[in-house]
Amino acid sequence: FFVKQAFRLSSARGTTATVAVSLLFILSAFISVQAQTASPTPDSFVAQITSANNLNSFAYGISGNGRFVVIESTGNLAPSDPANPTTVEPNNADGNREIFLFDYAQRRLFQITNTKHALKVLTTSATDNTNIEVEVTNNRPVISYDGKWIVFSSNAYVDADASATPKNFNGNNFKDALKADGNQELFMYRIPDVADADLTSGAEVAGTNLAAGTITRITRTPASFLPVAGTTTISASSADDNRFPAVNDDASIVAFVSSRNITNVNSRSNADLNAEIFVYNRTANSFSQLTQTANPANSAINLVFSANPSLSGDGQTIAFFSTADFAISPAEATADKGNGEIYIANFNGTDISNLRQVTRTPTDTTTGSTINAFSFGRRLSRNGQFLLFETRAELNANGTTNGALTNFLAIYLYNVAANTLTKVGPRATSGFGDVLRFPTFTGDSSTIVFASALNFRADGTAPTSDTDGLNAGTGPNDRRTQIFSSPVASPNSFTRLTNVPLANFISDTAPFPSETTRRIAFSYRTELGGGNSEAGGNLAEAFYMLVPPATSETPAPAPSPVAASPLSFFTGASVRPVATPLPSPNPDDAVTGLAPGMLAIARATTVTLAPSDRQVSQNNAQENLRRPPLPIELNGVSVAIGNAAAGLYFVGMNQINFVVPVGLRASDLAYPVVVNNNGAVIRGSLVVKAAQPDLLTTTNGPGGRAIVFNVTNPLAATPEPPDGFPVTTERPKADGSGNETVPTELLIMLTGVRNVLPGQVTVVINGAKQASLSGTAIVSVGPSRTSGFDQIIVRLPPELAGAGDSTIVVQTIVGGQIATSRPEATAPRIRIK
Repeated sequence: FFVKQAFRLSSARGTTATVAVSLLFILSAFISVQAQTASPTPDSFVAQITSANNLNSFAYGISGNGRFVVIESTGNLAPSDPANPTTVEPNNADGNREIFLFDYAQRRLFQITNTKHALKVLTTSATDNTNIEVEVTNNRPVISYDGKWIVFSSNAYVDADASATPKNFNGNNFKDALKADGNQELFMYRIPDVADADLTSGAEVAGTNLAAGTITRITRTPASFLPVAGTTTISASSADDNRFPAVNDDASIVAFVSSRNITNVNSRSNADLNAEIFVYNRTANSFSQLTQTANPANSAINLVFSANPSLSGDGQTIAFFSTADFAISPAEATADKGNGEIYIANFNGTDISNLRQVTRTPTDTTTGSTINAFSFGRRLSRNGQFLLFETRAELNANGTTNGALTNFLAIYLYNVAANTLTKVGPRATSGFGDVLRFPTFTGDSSTIVFASALNFRADGTAPTSDTDGLNAGTGPNDRRTQIFSSPVASPNSFTRLTNVPLANFISDTAPFPSETTRRIAFSYRTELGGGNSEAGGNLAEAFYMLVPPATSETPAPAPSPVAASPLSFFTGASVRPVATPLPSPNPDDAVTGLAPGMLAIARATTVTLAPSDRQVSQNNAQENLRRPPLPIELNGVSVAIGNAAAGLYFVGMNQINFVVPVGLRASDLAYPVVVNNNGAVIRGSLVVKAAQPDLLTTTNGPGGRAIVFNVTNPLAATPEPPDGFPVTTERPKADGSGNETVPTELLIMLTGVRNVLPGQVTVVINGAKQASLSGTAIVSVGPSRTSGFDQIIVRLPPELAGAGDSTIVVQTIVGGQIATSRPEATAPRIRIK
């Protein structure tokens, strides 16, 4: 149910003269605001941008300006027709792996590919592996820095029909052709142009259908093996022959790996079908084979391969991983040849030159395990001057090994011009080691960003105590994967960017920073406040993180004298103050906290919360269409509760109207609250309760009329009539045979019951007659489609007839905790005739 009735957000705009207000803010700045120095744990604001409902979504890249995030997901994420999103439903119910594009400015997800498997039986489920004849998938998307191109691999095509592309491909229509080929090929998608947008403003931008671009096929190769159908013991699969794409800033150069023989390119061939590095030049529409490797004599299988190319922004530098022996001086010892090493070279648009070997590491003769890790993604800085990788070897600055191989990986920074290596922080020394860190660079090439479950000090050293450090915990079992950063110029000065509170040893958290660390996309498999556990199971979801600058802080940080927070909080529907503990007596009807997904208000009088007023329309806050439903930046203002970004309805100098993040867990301990007003940080705290019902009223405060609708006939919902709601309503029968008279069902608009079950609710109506509605009288409880707005549907009993003008109170009992909307004396009213 959409909120049709205009709801006036309560405002704290005063009538004080502008000059007096200005003097107040200037005075308070001298009293309570202190200049902010760089913190090793800056405040971050994290928003969940996918909700795949028990499926996986992975962020794979972000545009340089932070506006676009490209996502691979099996979830049903986006409207099928983004040009008309209000009338259609998402379009990936079959659970195919599809490519999606998130636009932070429009707060929308766009489904770029739309494909279907070739099934054995059309009437049987497309998600049943045993029914898949040919799996059709779209994989590993990358986005250009300029935000105009996506490159990915897919087998949604047939050679005989150029019109069959991943944009709209039904494998059932091409089953025979897929069974005869069906390998992964590379495709390019041109993102439609958009007007520039100020991402910090949160202002609505012109709607652009970003799924309306054109897909172009890059490679055309025969399959190394034919598709394998799914069975009870084998997953459906196809040949991953063209893979690991990387692009320069404008995607005019696409580097990739192919195990096919793309003939007559660069006077080289791949007759032995090794995995080689190729480049596609979009401007010239030509290919180049950069590596040409050979397997050992008499080898029955391909033992030599190259992988994971990475390009500089101008495309003139390329790095990659390879097990080949390229005979680069000085030659490696025979025993060490065949070990996977990292290489870097210059590229002139057609061929490479000045090929250098970055690592020279010994073979692990004991376990045969890989020594060096050069994972898929941006490992080369945009300026081409630096390279990041992980290795089990302890390396000197000149690249020589220092002692025996270790059991765990560490990050190294390679300076291309100086030909020197610097270790970035310590490696694990025991236990499970560390997660794969996926080290990468910000777009301005100034900062290293990586994931780790280790605990570091700000100086990059390992703490001697579990309670010390940037990722301190309670012991070795409290392993939390965090995202860290470090300046390239000082690679052992660490900053922790995330603040994951729960132990979670996540191995696939790859960060994707934009131009700076201010905007970062990543994936994570836990609840970060955005509703991942609510959506169905703590599987991977894509997140967007803001790390805005801080120029001042109120109250002043320690060791300054502790000062009270200038923030006060209220319920967002009827403006009940939040007080912990409750005063006794409680003349202001205060509550002890707010609930997840609840409308809320923050106010302050001694500090400025925003430079000026800005408000978001309810029509632009629909949870089924917008991700996130509300902006997390509005007029340069952001709010976080426990690092989870709150959606913003209104920001003003004295007041902010926001929605408590839906995934926060109830706790008796207060969450830290951070308001960042264009760099000015204001701190507070807030208790989050499981529920705190608060009814919407015509006065946005005590008394008034409750916002209630008669929804007995769902096709004709009506507001409260002047003479009141009847206890019975006539409506059409479901079979169309006429009308029927049934008990009236009323929809009560409220907030604060996002995760409450019908059995946990009692609705008390008190007038000339009284009734406590519970059990089967509570038809449903749940969120509306408008962020922050909930609804309860109750069925009126016949004994309420003639109740007249009555108060209405909602009570919840969750986990033994009782919470009520406004008490009888100040409760809103409805009329029942």
